[in-house]
Amino acid sequence: MDAQQIDVKFTMHNLQRAKYCAATIIILEVLLAIVHIARTKTIGDGYFLLYIMLLVLSILFLILVSVIEKRFFKYRYIKTAVWGYYWFVLMWGVSIALLDQRSYGQVTAYLISLLAVTMLYHVRLRKFILLQSFPTVYLMSGLMLMQQDSERALTHLVNIVLFIVISAIGSRFLYYGQYKMLAQEQLNSQLVQMNGDLQLLATYDELTEMPNRRGLYDYVQANMRDIPRHVTAMILDIDAFKQFNDYYGHLEGDKVLKEIAVILRALASNRCFVGRFGGEEFIYLIFDMEHSEALHFANNICKAVEQRRIPHQASPFLPYVTVSIGVATDPCCTIQNLQQLFQNADAALYSAKRAGRNRAELTI
Repeated sequence: MDAQQIDVKFTMHNLQRAKYCAATIIILEVLLAIVHIARTKTIGDGYFLLYIMLLVLSILFLILVSVIEKRFFKYRYIKTAVWGYYWFVLMWGVSIALLDQRSYGQVTAYLISLLAVTMLYHVRLRKFILLQSFPTVYLMSGLMLMQQDSERALTHLVNIVLFIVISAIGSRFLYYGQYKMLAQEQLNSQLVQMNGDLQLLATYDELTEMPNRRGLYDYVQANMRDIPRHVTAMILDIDAFKQFNDYYGHLEGDKVLKEIAVILRALASNRCFVGRFGGEEFIYLIFDMEHSEALHFANNICKAVEQRRIPHQASPFLPYVTVSIGVATDPCCTIQNLQQLFQNADAALYSAKRAGRNRAELTI
């Protein structure tokens, strides 16, 4: 499990919530400023200045994170920007609460700010305590100076301490809840990727980078199902391949298999499946191809391999690598009788071998 990836996801989730928070604050601060002007007929007092200050900062925050995302995309910069924005929101709540001591005598503004930050900003407990420590000290100090009623000031201090404790517990709960969720998402993603890799290994031949027999059956299941179709099967075998391996060695034999695979893929069309059938055998499975066209295509494959002139001094037939192909067609083939089609193609392959190799034979 990559802790850094989880940290990046945390940061991006916090950023998304901070954007929504900033957008909401912009709307609220505009409304508060309008209401304040309508009620007091003034724009020069502390409340109005704090409304405008938070409004401007929220706009600047959205601009800043947009620039970071588009030009830098360094999540550490984003973490710093989000942390700084929420710190200012808390300081704004403290400032409003201290102004309220002259009239309402409440600390509701700060408590609401702290609650919003707790719900939206998910960080470790240590960072959360660091985030709200200075605003809290500032608020408590300000209350002792600005609240003339000592009993009310003491009540506020007790409520603030209790609220901070509850917020810290809530913050820790939210953080670890999201951490487990992101960790599970990452684990699920890794499992999906591993399953995909295993599926690829199970259905592809590593040497030739072609589908194997399991890949062939998956292709058949996906394209035939229970619907009868006109199917042509071509089984291709490299002539005298055992002699080639005995003479040149298996490493050179592997190179020949890969080169033949390249030729076969180059000749395949969109309606063809081509894969390794096993050993030195390859297979084409083709839909909706007439038998005459199929035989012509098979002979072209033989010519393409022959024209490559891969040396084969141990061959009793020709001094270069050739292939033989057995072709079988079934105009109304289903999955159930596909094995019979393969057997027919295999029988045609042996007919091609007996007829001299380097050729294609067809059975209908």
